[in-house]
Amino acid sequence: MIEIYFNYLVYGWIAFAIITFLSLFFIKQPYGRHASDKFGMMIDNKLGWIIMELPSPIVFSIFFFLGKEPHTSMHYVLYALYMIHYINRSIIFPLRTRTNNKKMPLLIALAAIFFNLVNGFVNGWYLGNHAISNEPIILVCLGFLLFIVGFYINNKSDHILLNLRKDGDTGYKIPRGFLFEKITSPNYFGEIIEWTGFCLMNIQIASISFVVWTLANLIPRARDHHQWYLEKFSDYPKQRKRIFPFLY
Repeated sequence: MIEIYFNYLVYGWIAFAIITFLSLFFIKQPYGRHASDKFGMMIDNKLGWIIMELPSPIVFSIFFFLGKEPHTSMHYVLYALYMIHYINRSIIFPLRTRTNNKKMPLLIALAAIFFNLVNGFVNGWYLGNHAISNEPIILVCLGFLLFIVGFYINNKSDHILLNLRKDGDTGYKIPRGFLFEKITSPNYFGEIIEWTGFCLMNIQIASISFVVWTLANLIPRARDHHQWYLEKFSDYPKQRKRIFPFLY
């Protein structure tokens, strides 16, 4: 019975992702360069980033270790991959940012907390209470390779963005080099590759929902970033795509 209710929850979660994806083509997410106080109370950007991302690894860990399924080495590999991403995203990345005195809407942080609580629960509970799906070894290896490549692309791109602004700088610049020569948001592209690889290593409803949500969140963000650069810089490279090289 618990399994049935859980599946209903995840199906509803995926449906919500699709609705969110469609709505974000009409509503620009007010964070970073798009931040606006018209969405209510503003909080420190670094603090907001930490408190909105940290619930994911915490909740994921709780339900993973409380799960009744005996944990195999593959369970721990998937757990480690999830935690590597989120420790970087929730602690290391915000501490590296040079966004002193920048603000973000509290509403955005609360929405992200909600997402991370549900996503952490869905993936932690499933992984903690189920055997690993019997994927062909070549698919598992491909998924692992994709995760590593995606993590590298994501972090390499973040490094370039973080170093665009030197100490004391407040303006924006056009990022150059690496995959920025092909797309506006290689950091988002890398994250999509990460979670696609994660899913291929253990294809099941929870990991599929994570991929769907990653696409639903990041494709509209990339579109907004791309349009912002085109409007902000007259010399922005017109050949760059938004998030997928040569495609979109």
